Amino acid sequence: MRRPQDRASEIARAALDLFVTRGFAATKLEDVARAASVSKGLPYVYFKNKEELFKTVISEAMGGPLSDANQIIEGFEGTTEDLLRQMVDGFRAFEESPAGGVVKLILAEAGNFPEVARFCNQFNRRGRDLFIRVLRRGVDSGEFRPVSDLDSTAMVLVQPLAMFSVWKRALAPFDPGRIDSDQFYTAYLDFVLKGLRP
Repeated sequence: MRRPQDRASEIARAALDLFVTRGFAATKLEDVARAASVSKGLPYVYFKNKEELFKTVISEAMGGPLSDANQIIEGFEGTTEDLLRQMVDGFRAFEESPAGGVVKLILAEAGNFPEVARFCNQFNRRGRDLFIRVLRRGVDSGEFRPVSDLDSTAMVLVQPLAMFSVWKRALAPFDPGRIDSDQFYTAYLDFVLKGLRP
């Protein structure tokens, strides 16, 4: 017998796919129920409304990867360059999973649903804070050159990763000259690390 939290997670996973492909506004809870193979009214048992379901989708998609990244930083004993590479590898694994569609989803819906955008911003902040910690570690150890504005520099590191995730899902299918993921992540790390070394 399925536990209630399993049902809720199944509904959230179905909602993620529909929100990403159709958009938040165009997706009805009955569509989610159909995609999750549950009764039409069951989503209402677990979620008060579509906004609450959206928040759960975001929390489940982003909360785990952010917690994993935090643990990596806390226990990492290698060089900061290697730590940054591992952080990027972790983002890539997230981006290439079904959960990675939330980046496109958040950017697409933020302007239309300010309350949802405010909720999502906490995850954006947590992600940026992780990169700030990596930058600070590198600067303090002398592996990276001094950085006067860690917050803005972290934004410079995070945003190309997020935009590549969006591009892959939105524009890459229509770009005959598109680069693949290996090329992008190799170029990204080469560019970033050369800019950070003393």
